[in-house]
Amino acid sequence: MQAVLVLQVLIGFLKLTNACVQFELTQEVSVSDSAQVLTTYSGTHEAQLYSTCAPACLRDIRCNGFDICKDQQLCRTIRGWTPVIPGNVTAGECQRFQRTCQSGEYLERSNGTCVRYDYCDFENDPEPSCFLSESLADDFNWTRQTGPTGSFDTGPTSAARGSYYKYIETSDGLSIFTAKKAILESVRTFQDRTYCLTMYYHMYGNTTNTLTVRTQKGNNAAIDRWQRVGDHGNAWYRLSGLSLALDHETKIFIEATTGSSFTGDIAIDYVELWPFACP
Repeated sequence: MQAVLVLQVLIGFLKLTNACVQFELTQEVSVSDSAQVLTTYSGTHEAQLYSTCAPACLRDIRCNGFDICKDQQLCRTIRGWTPVIPGNVTAGECQRFQRTCQSGEYLERSNGTCVRYDYCDFENDPEPSCFLSESLADDFNWTRQTGPTGSFDTGPTSAARGSYYKYIETSDGLSIFTAKKAILESVRTFQDRTYCLTMYYHMYGNTTNTLTVRTQKGNNAAIDRWQRVGDHGNAWYRLSGLSLALDHETKIFIEATTGSSFTGDIAIDYVELWPFACP
């Protein structure tokens, strides 16, 4: 009976949205799957859970799927491109309804088409999806890393998502006398519109200096759009949305500056650039 109700809800939902958003049942996944959970809802039966999470995912531009965990009487909206882990349908596992857009795309809700967006998760080198590259105008390069950095009491022990991240290494004597800068700059040509930048960042160590996002149009002076300073503890944080007005003459720069000692590593992970203003 519940399966019939779920099917009725599914058909009704697709009719309601004029098929602009389509979900398909993929596989069963563990409730401990590493996809980023956006929101969790409770319910008493499967149909209720579906009718709650499906429209919630539709309303949230970050959402690209949802799980129905009927044993736990909950559903959860999710984001990210984490591969679905195969498994038998047993207690503690959930059914995932995934958006049909491919990895590296999001669903444009106004017309139902899949649109590419730019992201840098640093899992591959080179990384075709990444809109950032090492600048030739800085003092040294960012380091691609998996696992902990090489110094105690500084830097992350693992990536925010996936296995790899980028960070600045400050234990090689670069910062003894003066601050040095490592810069990533955009290599895409942007349309004349407002974009949304999101990313994870980690700033841990007594001599942590600054992490800055700035834009520069042509030869005009660069403008700081966002900045964090100092030690924020051994934790990843998320810049959840920075709206940036861009055009074909404008570049984005992500700059990390060394401090006075080796305890000043700064790391970033999963930098995303969405072609719309932040919600």
